[in-house]
Formats: sequence, C-alpha cells, structure tokens
Amino acid sequence: MGKQPVFFDIDGTLLDYQIGINDILPSCRHSLDRLRQSHPAFIASGRTKCFIVDEILNYPFDGFVTCNGAYVEYKGQCIYKKAISKTAISHALQVADALGAVLYLESHDCIYVHHAHLPSHAIFAEKWRMHDHIVVTDFDPATIEVYIGMIIAPDEKSCAYIEETLQADFDVSRHVRQRSFDLTLKGENKAKGIAEVAKYLDVPMSEIFAFGDGNNDMEMISQVGYGIAMGNAVAPLKAVAYDVTDTVANDGITKALLKYGLIEGENEK
Repeated sequence: MGKQPVFFDIDGTLLDYQIGINDILPSCRHSLDRLRQSHPAFIASGRTKCFIVDEILNYPFDGFVTCNGAYVEYKGQCIYKKAISKTAISHALQVADALGAVLYLESHDCIYVHHAHLPSHAIFAEKWRMHDHIVVTDFDPATIEVYIGMIIAPDEKSCAYIEETLQADFDVSRHVRQRSFDLTLKGENKAKGIAEVAKYLDVPMSEIFAFGDGNNDMEMISQVGYGIAMGNAVAPLKAVAYDVTDTVANDGITKALLKYGLIEGENEK
C-alpha cells in the first residue's frame, strides 16, 4: 500500500492540557518522525494556524487542515480556502454588539477581536495562549478575509440567543462547559478539509487515517477509512470510530501506528 496521509487533532490527541501534557511526548515525537519517513502527517484543527501553539508549529508537519476545514495547506502552500461572507461577518458583529459579547474572527495569520476591552477576552487569551502579536482590534469588516469565528456569551441567558440567531449563517458549536461557541461556515468541517487533501494527493478517503478526541472530530473520524478515537475521547466519538486506542498519556498514537503497520516496532528493524 502506498503513502497514507495521517491527520491529528491537537487538544486531547497530541497534547492534553487537563493532565499537564503541554508538548508532544518524546515517545510520540519519535513515532511521528518514523511515520513521516513513509507517510505524510497533518494537523487537523479547529483553530486558525496562527493560533496553534508553538509546540505544534515547531514540529515539521507536512500540512495543516485548519479552521475546521475551511483553510488547508500542504508543504506551505494553500490548496483550499473558503472565507466567511461579508454578510455573515456583519451579522455576527451585530449580535456581539447587541449582547456585549467578545467576537473573534480568525484569518490565516491574525485574529480580529471585537470588544477586546471586555474581561472575558483577557481571561480567554491567557488561558489559550493567544499572543498579542496575532491580535488585531482595529479593523474594517468589509476588507478582512476570515475563515472561522468564535463568540463568548456574557451570561448563560445569552447562549440560547446566540445559537438561535447565528445558526442561519454558521454551524454554531458550543464548547463543553463554557459560554463560548465556534462559528464555522456551514458545510465546512475537518472531513471536508481532509477530502481536499485526498483530492490533491490523489488518495482515496478509504486509505486515510485520522486521530481525534472531541465532538468537532466527528465527521473526520467517521468519514475517513481509519478513524481512530483516543482513549480519552468523548463517548459519541468512540461510538463512530473505526477503532479506539489508548489515551494521550499512555501513548495511544504510537500504539495505533504500530497496530496498523504505519511504523515498525524498533525490534523489527
């Protein structure tokens, strides 16, 4: 069998902030090095690339599916992108103004922040390591090109309003145990971005591997040939996965790569 692209989510898959795994484990890094000798390795993230942590960007992945599939690059070249319409941007800004909510509009190389003066922005930026150099607070909505958004509701009452009001323009996905929501272009998801890579590399989806742990990995895990859920994944993802491996901490990625012959065991060389 030829080269099989392998896609990795970040939070809860390569890293696990909840248990203090803030960098790729040395054993996993070694496995990625061995994998890339025969198969291209990609990141598949809901984030825009400039918002991906340095610990991931510093590793030489072959490509990135970002913004939940709306922006895709391979070896530094953009091979697919689909921007949010100006009408949808305007609507999201109106909702943010009506509620007093922080709104993030993410381009490939910066994040436009509306209502950056609100305390919830400072809290979010610190928690998710949103560096100041990627934040732009003075912008013209008519001239920006963005691929995904996020909004932070000021209170629980506002959450239902956000979901109801913005669902005409976006797939609105609430973060677990948070008052924040991803605003993804309708029809865009990680699986759609992976399909663009498959088309570009002329590889059938049935031969592609993907690793994930969360609800926004559902399409990706269910639509590739080998969708692998991490041992720490949410139950609905495990239910649709081709297989379930071990947790991040217990080297789940390495175990699955070995199981499916994507890398050889050290004693097999």
